[in-house]
This record gives sequence, structure tokens and C-alpha cells, in this order.
Amino acid sequence: MRRKTSILKWLVLLVALADLSALKAGWLSHPPEVLAALFGLVLIAFVFGLAREVRALVVGDRRGRSLGSALVSAGIIAALLGGTVNWLLGLQGFAILTENEPVSLHRGTQLQEFDAGPLASIDEMRMHLALDELELVPSGPDAFFPRSHLRVWQTDEQPTSIEVTPREDAAVGPLRFLQGAFGFAPRIVIVSAGDRRGSVFDRVVPFTTERHGPSGIAFDGSFTVSSEDLHVEGTIDLASLDEGMRGHAMLELAVTRDGEALGQGRLLPGHFAEIDQGYRLGFTGLEKWSEIVISRRNYGGVVLAGAIVVLVGVILWSLAVWRGW
Repeated sequence: MRRKTSILKWLVLLVALADLSALKAGWLSHPPEVLAALFGLVLIAFVFGLAREVRALVVGDRRGRSLGSALVSAGIIAALLGGTVNWLLGLQGFAILTENEPVSLHRGTQLQEFDAGPLASIDEMRMHLALDELELVPSGPDAFFPRSHLRVWQTDEQPTSIEVTPREDAAVGPLRFLQGAFGFAPRIVIVSAGDRRGSVFDRVVPFTTERHGPSGIAFDGSFTVSSEDLHVEGTIDLASLDEGMRGHAMLELAVTRDGEALGQGRLLPGHFAEIDQGYRLGFTGLEKWSEIVISRRNYGGVVLAGAIVVLVGVILWSLAVWRGW
């Protein structure tokens, strides 16, 4: 009977883990309550198993095996509890920030994506976030990494200044902030010189970050001016910046209409150039944008501690079986 009970609890755990993996991979789709019920059954099964193992440890003769099994069950229970609390209270989303344009985190309405656990407190997101500067920090020949200088504050409170990089996150209150993607956003102006319409395009265009090779990074973007049937492709050229990432980045633009090239070339900030069919292109400013991932503090330490206890229990149980303890 004890052997059947042990097999059953491990079978329930495997089913729950398989269901979780299938949900993450997109192979299954069902309400989260189903997954919660499965892991609830796992917890119940391992709690009963732990009680049996503690009893066997007290009255049994092979206490080494019982102790090892008890540690395995206790570790799994701790890891499941930590993971369950993370899910129940979790808050996560990300914001795309341009320099000096604050966003409100409250209720996630200004976030590009936002998920909240069933018991999460939305009021923990009652904060504002602003990007003061996106700094490009040199990290060797032809390489750099982003450092976002941020301000975080609640209404009627003094802002807290923090910095995040791909290697270092920061925390304010219950929230953690991590560096995500980053890039440039040039302001591009297209002027039609043959009539009185003036500019036919005048916008800040976010360029996405593209990796070229193991260390090279390029910032590319494209857009269409439907009213003029123009297609524009651009690249930010950082070659003109010095080793401290200072100077003026150049903008490479290529304009086509119905597949016919109207002009291409490089522009410095504040400069215009003429192309075919009476158009003038201008590069009137350059901003930077930074993707900041926001999440609630979690209990990953509890999950890690549980995993360590499981490992110790497996080692002790294996040793006990080998030595006959």
C-alpha cells in the first residue's frame, strides 16, 4: 500500500508538470484553475506522504531511507508553495520608455503587456516611471551595453533614482525593474517641394535593435507614407561615435516608390537632403527608447531552497539504499 501511494504522488506530480509544460508551449489551453487544482492535488499528496515518512522515521528500522524520502517530500512542498505564491501574487509587464516621457504603472494601462495573479494587489503598481537617460556603455571593441537611468515615484512622494542594465536589476518597494531591449527613435521629416502642403511626414520613428553577427548591433526601421506612396528604410549608423559613445549618430535613409529608387544617403541631425521628384528628407532629432520589464518581487529563494533540500534528500536516500540504512 505504501508503495502504491508513493507511485501515485509522483504520477500526479508528473501530470501537473506535463500540463504546465504543454500550456507554456501552447499545446494546451484551459483555465488556470485547472492547473491550480492539479498542483493542489500534488501538495496534498506530498503532505500526506511526508506525514507517512515522518512516522516511518520515528518507528521504522530503515531510518536513513525514511529521512531521505522525508527531505525529498519537504523540498518539493517548499518549492511548490513558493511557486504557487509567486503565481497568486505575481505582477509583470513591460513599458517602452522614451527619454523624459513618464508613464503610469497603475493598473498596467500604459504598459505594452501586463499580467496579474489571482490574488495580486494592483495598488502595488501605483507608481510612475520615467527614463532620464539611456546610456550606451562601451564594453570592448565595437561593443556596448545599455544602462537606463530611471526615476520611480508614487504620487506626492520624492522620486527614487535607479539604474538598470542587462546584468543588474533594481528594486523600489515591492517592484523589480529589469533592462529589456533598447534602441533609437529618429525624428524624420519629408517635405514635398512642389506644392503648398509642406511636410507630408513629420514623426518620431522607433527603430528596432537587430543583432548582426556575434557582437554587432544595428538599429533599423522602415515605414510607408501612404498619401505619397513612399516607402522609407533607415539605419542608425553608430560608426561616427567615439569610444565613449559620444558624438552624433548618422541616419542612413533609402526612399522608393513602386520599387523605383528616389534617393538614398546619410544625414546628420539637423540636416536635410533633396531626392528625386521634388522631395526633401530631414533628420531633425534623435531620441532613445528603452524597454523596462517590471515585476513584483518573488519567492524564488524559497523555490531554490526547496530544490536544494530535494537534492540532499535524493543523495541521502541513494546512500541509505546502498548502505542498507
